[in-house]
Amino acid sequence: MSHRSPICHSRQPLTDGAMSRPRRAAAVMAGALLLGLAGVVSQGSPAAAAADPLKGAGTCANIDTVYRPRTAFPATSQGLAAYMKQRLAIEPAVLCLVNAERAAVGASPLKRYLTLGKGGPPTLGTAAAGHAAEAVRLRWWGAVAPGKNCRPTKHDATQCDPHVNPETGSTPLSRAQAAGYGRRCTSYSVAENAYVGWGAAQVTPRAAVTWWMGSKPHREAILNPSFAELYTRAALGSADPAAGSTTPAVTYVQMFGRCV
Repeated sequence: MSHRSPICHSRQPLTDGAMSRPRRAAAVMAGALLLGLAGVVSQGSPAAAAADPLKGAGTCANIDTVYRPRTAFPATSQGLAAYMKQRLAIEPAVLCLVNAERAAVGASPLKRYLTLGKGGPPTLGTAAAGHAAEAVRLRWWGAVAPGKNCRPTKHDATQCDPHVNPETGSTPLSRAQAAGYGRRCTSYSVAENAYVGWGAAQVTPRAAVTWWMGSKPHREAILNPSFAELYTRAALGSADPAAGSTTPAVTYVQMFGRCV
């Protein structure tokens, strides 16, 4: 049995670089409230999930990586290295697939910066990783249900908003700010895409990007020419309790950014 669940993206408009710093901060905080409420969630269907073959399917490496738990590898240093290597392959695979789609419409490629040491500039990778881990821990995505702690989406009261952490109230923008993103920018914007799948065919980078490209709001974030950065994090386990105990299950979070 396999399943994939569409999760919405929300977009934060650029802040005005001409604003005074106090006024700009106020605008950003107002945007944080809108960001958590602005998405659209729809249930999966063959029509919604249908997408053209990915442009980078023939050239991007590791796009069919199935993220496996530590217990699937030998209890050796080599086994640990192999376990770590698979996660490190996922983000570049997603980035390659996304950039192939952007190239096809004439958009500039997105970049992924590595932070070297504690003094390096903050990246959105920290925010994406934290949200993916919390989503797996709390498992609030999916349908609203009695006793389930989540905030319904603005456009569909039957679905939980995957972008608002029900324990902390954090949103994509507030998580980006907490990670330090924007401190060195005159103005900046962020957006978040998310995906959860279970069953081997639905947990790969290919499966996630294929679904995003088949969903209008996700595709718009991927192809948005204003963004310059992309960080993708994958966490073992499903953020949606509908997965039950099915394995493998993987939760993906993408964070897009623009800092000027």
